[in-house]
Amino acid sequence: MPDLAHVILHVGFCNAILRARPDTTIAVRVHVADRIGRPQLDRVYRVQRGDEAEAVVEFDNAFGIYSLEVEAPKYRCSASDYLFFIAGNDRSINEKLNDAPAAPPSKPVLLSGTAPQSFLYVQPTFVLFDKSQAVCDKPVPAALPERIVVENDQDAYYTWLYPDASASPASQQLALRLRTPTHQYHYVRVPIPFPVPWTGWPSSIQFNVTQDMVDVLAGDPTDTLLCPKLWRTSAG
Repeated sequence: MPDLAHVILHVGFCNAILRARPDTTIAVRVHVADRIGRPQLDRVYRVQRGDEAEAVVEFDNAFGIYSLEVEAPKYRCSASDYLFFIAGNDRSINEKLNDAPAAPPSKPVLLSGTAPQSFLYVQPTFVLFDKSQAVCDKPVPAALPERIVVENDQDAYYTWLYPDASASPASQQLALRLRTPTHQYHYVRVPIPFPVPWTGWPSSIQFNVTQDMVDVLAGDPTDTLLCPKLWRTSAG
């Protein structure tokens, strides 16, 4: 179905599984649920330990934000996360099983979007600035030391932003950082208030990138906060 995302889940083995014999069959339970706890997937996969440090399982999932729990009950290993799926897109995900019981997922803001394959060559990532110092068309200030995780696929990217709990709402400026062919950086303002207050479920921001949007930056100054009107977001 075109509205489903096809998910390729790479499950990194915990130490307890890595000590098992290569011919051992491992039961891995994958549970995906929506905001009110309705399961979208609750399935036990049986995988061979083999010679690799991970197993790969696949499933389809509907568009939107979901919680993910992965566990190998026999080995008391587990992992948990929040994920955003884009309708009709394949998504490759890496989750590492922990030997200790997995803590509840952190409280991220999920930012994702479709992007051309060439987007990978500009090494996209995100940075945060003090909003009072981040001014359009002016040199960028020093980036704030925030935790930001980015995963890039062939036709999309997915980002987990973990705000500083002590930061005031809307006190920071989020920017997309892209590397130029001369190993300098363009910084593009992402026009959203940040941080976003936690309401018990992640906020989702979709920020699609086209080839034209990347190409138009070619003549723009580097190390400057660029604020093109062409770039738009949608929140959910």
